[in-house]
Amino acid sequence: MLTVNNKKIVDEITQKEVMLKGVNLGGWLMMEGYILGGRNIPETEYKNKFKKVNGEKELKDFECSFRKNFITEEDIKRIKELGFNCVRVPFHYSVVEKQFFWLEKVVEWCKRYKVYCILDFHGVKGAQNNDWHSDAVGGKGKFWYEKKYHQVFYSMWKKISDRFKNEDIVAGYDLMNEPVIKFKNWAKMLAEVFNNVIEIIRKNGDRHIIFLEGNNWATKFEFVEFLKYKDNIALSPHFYHPTDYTFNFIRGMKYPDKKNNKQTLYNMLIEYKNLSEKYNMPVYIGEFGINLRCDNGCFGEEKYLTDVLDIFNKLNFHWTIWCYKTIYISYYPTGLFVYNENPSFIQRQEINFGWERYIYVWKKEKNKIKDSWLTKNFSTGIIKFLQKI
Repeated sequence: MLTVNNKKIVDEITQKEVMLKGVNLGGWLMMEGYILGGRNIPETEYKNKFKKVNGEKELKDFECSFRKNFITEEDIKRIKELGFNCVRVPFHYSVVEKQFFWLEKVVEWCKRYKVYCILDFHGVKGAQNNDWHSDAVGGKGKFWYEKKYHQVFYSMWKKISDRFKNEDIVAGYDLMNEPVIKFKNWAKMLAEVFNNVIEIIRKNGDRHIIFLEGNNWATKFEFVEFLKYKDNIALSPHFYHPTDYTFNFIRGMKYPDKKNNKQTLYNMLIEYKNLSEKYNMPVYIGEFGINLRCDNGCFGEEKYLTDVLDIFNKLNFHWTIWCYKTIYISYYPTGLFVYNENPSFIQRQEINFGWERYIYVWKKEKNKIKDSWLTKNFSTGIIKFLQKI
């Protein structure tokens, strides 16, 4: 089992340092619209619309088939062969409630291929921010406003700990993805929730590393001052700076330039190194990535990744890139592997495109859609640059 010792992640028995370098299995156990080539609609809203058009039986078929095909044992094997030693597994609260076997299955695959697994609670019940990637229905995250959701959150982590506390291949638990708290006392609020979960996990005899993300999409870490438990903890920032470039929000923007270059990236990332020194905790960059504009990275994409990874390595940061695979879209981070085709069930030129298109053609095209999710149908994306670095 992995543990933290003096700012390092080490094997608990040998005390040999282990550097986690891997990839996120984004969009699989927590669906995201852009990863499936469409608009970013909260998962619950999407499923409700799918059910309204196709019925409950077809919704179950869609969801089960997607989980079965989008990520498979072969993908974990491939990740290992590519030289990675870790996957971060983002999951939705409904997986804990109704589909727990998928978490068990991915841990089993990771064990088989000796790939560490970080379980990331990506969408908590009530939603921890206002965005689609926390399943904030109607764009309203309720978790920080209604305490009834806190107890649900605690009980779900107890269930996860009960099942995985003795699994050495689980590198640790990422308690909550990208919380956003807008109250002035946010640091104490976040620390209180984390303290309660950590206490539940530790009293359960669970020694796994706890990965903690900061406020404002995993960027602000003042809450650490209020933690009761500071042993076996890793800080987990996310780094997409500058988002106008990495997400391709400003078309034609190139890297580097006078404002955004390796030095400015270093100046931002060194702040997390300072936190590591202050609190004696390792830093794990749970997410970073970039949108690929053209196959050969004509806007500096390869240079950006090279610079970021060089800084990570120099600062001794662990990392998992976002993310493993995506259906191509011209904004947000591109996957290591990407689906470039535009069949009748994607139709990027239509009003309803990508996964929204599935809703209206599912009964007619379901077999083709299911097959399209398999990685064998994806081309190389960002992986071509990572293999050069």
